[in-house]
Amino acid sequence: MSTATPLPSTSAGRHAIVYGGSTAGLSAAGVLSRHFERVTLVERDRFENAPHPRKGAPQASHVHGLLTRGMNVLCEVFPGFQEDLKAAGSIFMDMTGDFAWCMGGLWRPRIQSGIYFYSQSRLLLEWVLRQRLHALPNVRVLDGREVTGFLTSADKARVTGVQLQAPGGGQEESLEAELVVDASGRGSRTPQWLEALGYPRVEETHIHVDVVYASRLFRAPPGFSADWKMMNIAPEFPRERQGAVIQQIENGHLLVSIAGWLGTQPPLDDAGYVEFTRSLSQPHIHEVLEHAEPLGPINVFRFSHNQRRHYERMPRFPEGLAPVGDAFCSFNPIYGQGMTTGALQAQALGGCVRQGLGGLSQRYRQQVGQLLAVPWSMATSGDLRFPEVEGKRPPAFGLTSWYGDRFQQLASHDEEALRTFVRVMHMLESPAALFSPRLILKTLTSRPTAADLERKPEPPFAPAAAREQAA
Repeated sequence: MSTATPLPSTSAGRHAIVYGGSTAGLSAAGVLSRHFERVTLVERDRFENAPHPRKGAPQASHVHGLLTRGMNVLCEVFPGFQEDLKAAGSIFMDMTGDFAWCMGGLWRPRIQSGIYFYSQSRLLLEWVLRQRLHALPNVRVLDGREVTGFLTSADKARVTGVQLQAPGGGQEESLEAELVVDASGRGSRTPQWLEALGYPRVEETHIHVDVVYASRLFRAPPGFSADWKMMNIAPEFPRERQGAVIQQIENGHLLVSIAGWLGTQPPLDDAGYVEFTRSLSQPHIHEVLEHAEPLGPINVFRFSHNQRRHYERMPRFPEGLAPVGDAFCSFNPIYGQGMTTGALQAQALGGCVRQGLGGLSQRYRQQVGQLLAVPWSMATSGDLRFPEVEGKRPPAFGLTSWYGDRFQQLASHDEEALRTFVRVMHMLESPAALFSPRLILKTLTSRPTAADLERKPEPPFAPAAAREQAA
């Protein structure tokens, strides 16, 4: 569970603006509420007082999880958030005890790791965060407003606020602040607006992966009695190009996401969707979907490329401006790092604000540049396994990929290796932990037994007679 302690407070300024109501934006607004007299969160969409879909979050219908490091940060920002989320229906699961996880054709041991994963819809997660934010007396939420540009000082050396209008047009208004935070996502217009102000174009790195996700909500079939709360059948890179995740979420429903890389397209018709899961390396998800009842449409999300904007490299950058979340860096969602990394950026922003507003933008950009190095490497190293994916491979990429495959084989039967991998995955330890002398020796010498190779989850249904009776 979370071991977070509340963030300290300081008095840094009168007003801060965050535009973009994503997890990163909500986190940043919560952090800044401890340091500014007033915080305004601006969002283009209208927020509903319920976990309803919104246009600005098209990925919200897909499987999402929150890593332990991310939960710890959110509990620092919003003490009691974890309890609120659980009360709203989130399912807390041990990352290895409750998670049936197949990688490279091998099932991981089902042991208690003490590392927790928080399973809920993205809609529920952000709704609970918004409720927390609404409860803060010095935070105003201004939805149904679109940021159309920056206000600046006469010499354009400082951003002093934003220009707003209703989406689609209408009278423009100005909103001044000592700090403006861009949480508007990967489509952020900050690069173009900075260029228009005379700043150099920010350097960007793209790793194209062409991933297509298709997700659907289901009612669990009669007799469904799984010994897992979530199951992931991951592809073996680079040989396989499709995978699937199924998770139990609030209201007793099942949320399924199927995905294909580099031209492997998940079917979007009812029969094809279920049939796609037959082609996976393991049959379990297919067995569930053959009997499950769809509760809505198939939602599609296309992710063309990992994108990193190197704001930390810009020789000139205005004071009073800080991009967070996908506006700074966005990852292939399959690796589950986006929300946690956005929360870590909000945490870093708070630390920079506590040092004072002078030089804030420079300190923040440099810190986030360093912060992003590890999650960016972890996310892109998998995608770069495909030979047709263009991008600079780091030194010894072939050797580290080979070691990674061998380590995953070790984690299929060695509890120490599995626990270490999970801690790295949840950003609680550095990837260097995978290369300790003890684990290197195990990785090079240990092999799975016949029993390890035969391990698999229990069938996801009660006996046939019980299923027939329930029907």
